[in-house]
Amino acid sequence: MKQEKHSLRNPAGIGHLGELAVRKELHRQGYNVYIPQCDNDGVDMVVEDQNHDKFTRVNVKTVTKLKTSTSIEVRMTRHVGTGRVDCIALYYAPEDSIAFIPYNNKMEFLNVALRNAKNNQQKDRVWFWAYRDFPEYE
Repeated sequence: MKQEKHSLRNPAGIGHLGELAVRKELHRQGYNVYIPQCDNDGVDMVVEDQNHDKFTRVNVKTVTKLKTSTSIEVRMTRHVGTGRVDCIALYYAPEDSIAFIPYNNKMEFLNVALRNAKNNQQKDRVWFWAYRDFPEYE
């Protein structure tokens, strides 16, 4: 039986690398992270806030290439209307960078800009770099 390699060409390996990177960053920011026994409902990890009184359900999306020359797009249709995910941890592997974006369970696609567009459009752009810190929820 041939064993499959984990690399950036293997979807399971890509996702695993993203989850590990997100866990490392959350620990660096001072959060406790809990991993579900199985991932049946799209919750990759649960994060305990720094006051130890609230928990946030996180789904990790690992991206290896830009959708356009300036932005990332991830499909969220699996999560729309479920109320199961509170935050999307978007890991951009080529730059080893993470954005923690609050999720309202309504967006079917999440578009996030990494660079300025050629036309310098700024209006209504969601900037990757604006979400470097994990959000505290009330």
